[in-house]
Amino acid sequence: MPARDFESIYADYSRMVYWAAYGVLKNESDAMDASQNVFLRVMKHQKKLETMEDAQLKSWLYRVTVNLCLDGKRKLKREVLADELPEMPVSDVSVLPEAAALDAETREALHRALQELPEIYRETVMLHFFSELRYDEIAKLTGVSEGTVKSRMSRAKERLLALLKGGAQHG
Repeated sequence: MPARDFESIYADYSRMVYWAAYGVLKNESDAMDASQNVFLRVMKHQKKLETMEDAQLKSWLYRVTVNLCLDGKRKLKREVLADELPEMPVSDVSVLPEAAALDAETREALHRALQELPEIYRETVMLHFFSELRYDEIAKLTGVSEGTVKSRMSRAKERLLALLKGGAQHG
């Protein structure tokens, strides 16, 4: 495998890193900041990363992203009590090519529905659809079987459909 430079790593994985960060932080601005921090780490460890296989690099990037985001959330919780946090507005996901075809109301409904999903389902959906990972890659990254990933994806789709049809009403 030829060595890759920073630009090629960024071009190939920036979207995956952003969506992994967004899946944890649920805020566009914070996800962008986290993504920048991940790629600062990439620059720092570039020699080590240049020769990694794609699966290894993807796994390393995902773990670094999630760990940075979780560390940031823990730091925030220490600084501010959770009930003192202001309500975050719905993020504008219109910067994504897929979202360009969706009207604002549909984007907002989808965003709300994703936020309603339990964390394990939301993470699976984000990794598959937004980070474009295959089920086997998600299984490896999350430490569960591929069957569990498929089951979670199926349940997530059912819940999303129900939430979207029901206007995100609770039963």
